Amino acid sequence: MSSLLTACSKSEDTRDTIYEDMKSSFEASGLYSSNIGIFSRTESDGSVSYGEGGNGVIIERDGSQYYALTAAHVVSVPDSQLLVYTVNTEMKTEEIPGVDMNVLAEEVYETMIPAETVFVSSKDDLAVITFSCDENLSVAEIADTNPAKDDRIMCVGNPQNEWFRITYGKVTSGIEKFGESLGYPNNVMRHSAYINIGSSGGGAFNEEMKLVGITPGASISPDGKDFKFGVLIPAEEISLCLEEWN
Repeated sequence: MSSLLTACSKSEDTRDTIYEDMKSSFEASGLYSSNIGIFSRTESDGSVSYGEGGNGVIIERDGSQYYALTAAHVVSVPDSQLLVYTVNTEMKTEEIPGVDMNVLAEEVYETMIPAETVFVSSKDDLAVITFSCDENLSVAEIADTNPAKDDRIMCVGNPQNEWFRITYGKVTSGIEKFGESLGYPNNVMRHSAYINIGSSGGGAFNEEMKLVGITPGASISPDGKDFKFGVLIPAEEISLCLEEWN
């Protein structure tokens, strides 16, 4: 989720909640492979570095060319190459002393797929990227309307490098503003499904397995341990973004 985080007091979260019926529907839908991970690769003075990473959701396919929706701040690293990985990528990790999360082995980055940004919204923290891939990946269907308060959702993302983790929760607010002080103002809805650093750009799905939102950020303590709430850019805002793109 890059840097769109805000400090908060400790609050009970839903990271261990599972809606078994939604889990079964998601598994039956084949939509798991519509979710992708994104890194930015930057070269400077002979060294290579990688961004915190984020996620995206495939929304269109033209043969082997895929188009995915993500958060704009995930793909906004200057002078960098975007890299995409899929649910089929083997995420080999290595331990680094003093780092309390999984760290990818260098060889994994070399297997990732080059991608490019084709559109950045002028209204929300949303962007569209494209990449070419021979894998048979799914395409998510976008819901026609925003979710309502108390609707159940499930989010897919990589919170603190837990690759393609699925979390469950409910929408807990109507439309409100988020991210204005960070340069990415959004019309969002709060939710209780656990997300964290690495979750930005991930999808939120409803009970019909339609995409109802993209997650740009959350309210989390500075150390990343205490989750308060997440936010999603809802379906109607996504539709406006895609109308602007097309």
